[in-house]
Amino acid sequence: MKMASNISEVPHVESAAVKADTAIEEKGLFLHHLWASVAATAALGVICCAVYPAIVYGVAQAVFPNQANGSLVKRDGTPTVKDDEAVGSALLGQNFSQPGYFHPRPSAAGAGYDASSSGGSNLGPLSDKLINGMTTAQPAVAPATQPTESLSFDGLRLRAIHYAVENNIAFKLYKVSPDGTKTEVPLRQYQDAQGNLNDIALVDAFPHPTTDDDAKRTVMVADDFAQPIPADAVTASGSGLDPHISLANAEIQKARIAAARKISADQVETLIQQHTDRPSLGIFGEPGVNVLMLNLALDAKYPLPSTK
Repeated sequence: MKMASNISEVPHVESAAVKADTAIEEKGLFLHHLWASVAATAALGVICCAVYPAIVYGVAQAVFPNQANGSLVKRDGTPTVKDDEAVGSALLGQNFSQPGYFHPRPSAAGAGYDASSSGGSNLGPLSDKLINGMTTAQPAVAPATQPTESLSFDGLRLRAIHYAVENNIAFKLYKVSPDGTKTEVPLRQYQDAQGNLNDIALVDAFPHPTTDDDAKRTVMVADDFAQPIPADAVTASGSGLDPHISLANAEIQKARIAAARKISADQVETLIQQHTDRPSLGIFGEPGVNVLMLNLALDAKYPLPSTK
């Protein structure tokens, strides 16, 4: 009976040893997989974060240097890779306000056409701010020499008026009473002696949503435009940096450019067609006129008359 007892203990001892060996083997297998994962992560990190970008950068600099460095252009419209020679990028809109230049579409990027603050206004189509604009009262501690209000957002109505005035598009300004009666108001009531528009007074007079207490106020609207105002003339793009305007927008501005540069409208039209980017592959997107490239071409071929 004693021998049987000893024999019965042998399988138990062997089972414990097998379990110990199995645990060691599993631990070793785990470490093996762990180190393999670490090695694979490190290798992929080097390939994806160093080798691949270096190859792409090298190929881009060798084959497409201008595009790889922001599509910069010099004053004569030719490509450059030197920042000190560049006057802008063919891919980014920038502000032009003089009468002798084509004006870009509005920008909501930062202080205007700021490539470091790319983005739209995020205002919906029923937004009072987007449609009618917004003014901001100056703080009570502001110096007495400062105006009591400032324009914080121009809005579509004000942009349309500015566009019409700049491009000699006839329209009428109406005072609308609470009962809906419309009375024409001369635009000069909102202009100074130099013809500059009083933007703050106009925005304050536009039909902002009101409360019941002041719902009976008279508002101001512009209407009866002699021709439709292109949407891109009064709305910003999603990026706020769109370098293009529509053909319709360019065609309306053409007469102003021709008059300012003392050339014919046909001469301006030729340059418009030369700097119109057609739809990709002929079907994707709409034609667009690159404002920077067109303005540079105008300066090169038909410089602005001297003001001396």
